[in-house]
Amino acid sequence: MIQIHRFTIVLVLIAASGCGPGRPHLQTLQLNREGNKQIQAQAYGPAMDKYLEALRFDPFVGQLHLNLGLSFEGLQQAEKALQSYQEAENLAVLENRPELIFMSRFNRAQLLGKAKRVDEALAVYQKALEVIPSSNEVKTNIELLTQSQQGQSGDNKQDQQNQQGDQNQQQQKNQDGKDQKDKDQKDQEPQDDKKQVQQSPKYKPRPFQGKELSEADVKKILGELKQQEEKIRAEYNRKEVKEQPRDKDW
Repeated sequence: MIQIHRFTIVLVLIAASGCGPGRPHLQTLQLNREGNKQIQAQAYGPAMDKYLEALRFDPFVGQLHLNLGLSFEGLQQAEKALQSYQEAENLAVLENRPELIFMSRFNRAQLLGKAKRVDEALAVYQKALEVIPSSNEVKTNIELLTQSQQGQSGDNKQDQQNQQGDQNQQQQKNQDGKDQKDKDQKDQEPQDDKKQVQQSPKYKPRPFQGKELSEADVKKILGELKQQEEKIRAEYNRKEVKEQPRDKDW
């Protein structure tokens, strides 16, 4: 969390007298003091009313716009506060009041930091350092913002890695499911093919057409088999004798 240093608010509350291009209206000074008391009591609504009424008498007083910004900030109206701080800075430049320029930029930067508009906040803090380069408060807030920005970048990177991991797990899960489905289909293919063949009208199993053999038929078949066996054996013996090597005569 970006720290708001109290010294800035104290300066804002007590530095309203003697501001502006000329002497402010007496009613302006009175209303500003009353608004400051309300700010100290954290009664931001009544404080806003006092500052707005004072601006009716002196609309171009940078200090009033800065104090009005504090009341808007207390009422959680950040955009109105930013506008008031910007207007205070513009008038402070015309009034040639460096301390008011610094406070306007400081308050605007810390509000941008709270809104997590880090890049904008850092830019405004750098502009504040142009006015008071030795401000430790500004340097501290810049360091805090930078650290928060780096931490946020690390969190985003981790979120991306986690998201990528989840996607990889889902892809692996889908692939495993696909592989299992393909395996199941492959296991079923032989049965399916067999089933398809059996169901095909072109496939008609032909029953064995056998008949009983008589004793004479059996003897005839055995006799033919014996003759074939003897013929094969005689042919084999002749071949073996023919291929047997002869001894050389010496």
